[in-house]
This record gives sequence, C-alpha cells and structure tokens, in this order.
Amino acid sequence: MSLYISTSCLKQKMDLLRTLNLFKRLNLRNVELGVWEKWDKSCLDLLKRNNFNLVIHHYFPPPKKPFIINLASQNKEILKKSIHQIKKSIDFCCNLNIGLFSFHAGFRIDPNINLKFDFIKDNILNYESSYKVFKELIKIITEYAEQKNVKIAIENNVITKDNLINGGNTIFLMVEAWEFERLFKEVPSKNLGALLDLGHLKVSSNSLNFDKYKFIEKLKNKVFEIHLHENNGIIDQHLGLKKNSWCLKAINKYFRNKKIPLIIESKYSDIKELINNKNLIEKSFKNE
Repeated sequence: MSLYISTSCLKQKMDLLRTLNLFKRLNLRNVELGVWEKWDKSCLDLLKRNNFNLVIHHYFPPPKKPFIINLASQNKEILKKSIHQIKKSIDFCCNLNIGLFSFHAGFRIDPNINLKFDFIKDNILNYESSYKVFKELIKIITEYAEQKNVKIAIENNVITKDNLINGGNTIFLMVEAWEFERLFKEVPSKNLGALLDLGHLKVSSNSLNFDKYKFIEKLKNKVFEIHLHENNGIIDQHLGLKKNSWCLKAINKYFRNKKIPLIIESKYSDIKELINNKNLIEKSFKNE
C-alpha cells in the first residue's frame, strides 16, 4: 500500500503552485491532483521537473468555466462538456505518464447550476434510462483510456438520508455494490475499476441500510484506489481519521497486501494537522 495526499486536504485554500511547493518541501511525493478551480503552466512545469508520484481525480486540470460533470445527463450539452472534460484529464495523464485517473459516477438528474450539488427533485429519469446513458459513456471513456494506457476508476457516490425519496435512492448512480458488478460485467476491461471512497460508503450504507463490509467484499478485486476520510455516518464531513476508524480496519482486512494508492482526502486546518494524521495512519498499518 502507498499513502497519498490529496491537494484538496488543506481547508485554508492556497493556489495549487504553493500547495505543490509545500508538499515538495515536506517530501510529500505521493500526491492526488484533485478538484481545483484554477491552475497555470507554472504548475505543469513544477510537476514535470519534480519526482512526484501522481494520480488524478475527476476535475483536473480544471475547465476555464466551471460546471458539474454528469455522465448520465439527459442534457446533450452537459454530456458533451462532461465527456470532453474526462478525455482532457486522460490526455493530461498520458502526457505526464500518470497511470490512473478517477472520476465521479453520474446522476439521474442534473444538479442545480449553483455548483453546490443541490438537486431539484422532480423530473427524475428512471434508473434504466440513466444507467444506459452512463454505461455508453463509460464504454467510450474506457476505450479512450485504453488507447492512452491509463487506468480509470469510478468513485462510489454518497447519498444522505436527506436525499432519499420515499426511503429510496432515486438520484445517484453507483452507490451500491450490485451497480458496480453489473457495469463491470457489461463493460469488461482490465483498465476499468472502482475508486472506493470509504467515507462515502459509511454514509450511504447507513442511509440505505446495507452492509458496508459486504460491499467491499464484492468489489475488492476491482478496487484500483481508496479515498480515506471519516464522518459521523450521517453526512460526508471529510474528517481526519482516528485510531479506531473503521476504514483502517477495513483496509488492513481487505487491502493490506495490495499495491494500490490509499489517498488521504480529509480536510485539515493546517499542514501540521495533516502530517500528524498521516503519521497516525501509517502507524496503524505497521501495528496491525
């Protein structure tokens, strides 16, 4: 296992160049380039000149005009922009010899235009129609990534009880294990896998009352990388991990001997807090 740090970890937002230089000074070489608003050529030069071990997540490099990617949208313009952004990220990986790119699964309705993932819960498309759109785009993305020699991983969506309608999930795709199993069967590729977000899984399993360990058991052989962060089981808080965090136990049980990136994606007040939590996580793996 290799422990990575996401560029989104620090609450006090710096520009990307300063963040990368800070990571460099602290010898934090395993880095996930995550969701970011802006970046420029100086960042690219820094990445090329230094021996970072990189993975890319979802919205990087960022588009000039922000929007919410939805790979299951019924809006042709949103679909066009979404697939273009995903291919742009895969090209970036190829150009910098980065072997893994992860992204979010689709939604059965487009989020509000305020970029805050608010959903107007009407005119929600039925599951099969949304899934069909999503699957066809995943086929396109998978074939494109194979040509570029980049592996791709789909992140499990998170659903809170506030987003349930009549006790069920009618908004998000790829929340439960059976959805991933179906997709992997219908789009068979060694290049296509899952980004297992353990914080998302904790919340979703509570909201929909399913066993989070059985989820992992079913998908463990297709997990390409893992996001680490904690929460109260109700909302997605991105808290730091503690000694008794269930996700540390899960990793030691299912992934201890697998060579996959474990990415810290918690939010920290400062770099000292991040480093302390990183040390705690590393110590927990050594002690098991």
